[in-house]
Amino acid sequence: MVRHYTQLEIINLSKLPPTTVKRWLEYFSYFVPGTRQGDQVLYPYETLKLLKRISELRMERYHLSTIVRLLIEEGFPMYSKGEQELPVPERTESRMAEAPEPDRQQQLVASLSSLANELIRIADHLNHLKVQ
Repeated sequence: MVRHYTQLEIINLSKLPPTTVKRWLEYFSYFVPGTRQGDQVLYPYETLKLLKRISELRMERYHLSTIVRLLIEEGFPMYSKGEQELPVPERTESRMAEAPEPDRQQQLVASLSSLANELIRIADHLNHLKVQ
């Protein structure tokens, strides 16, 4: 199994300011496959590579929206914005009653809709750049 890291571990390993990492994890969430396990979101090692690349592009003075385009062009994989659940080894009846699982189809539709809106926003931004 691939090792996943908490947000604090990602902050410490990346050696970037905590507020920057938190902001980038939110802004670039389509590129970050966060996995929810209980109350924590866990991130794979690839998240560090993504943050390093974003940091390099920011040092070159690229705007965040331009960085999104560059990440797509460079082939960074995109994920649905909804976090994936890690399998829970044991689900007791009381635990099932506490947290009912959302309808999978609704979740997928919401994720696809959100992704479509983000892609439209990126396309509009790219068209705006071409006009200039």
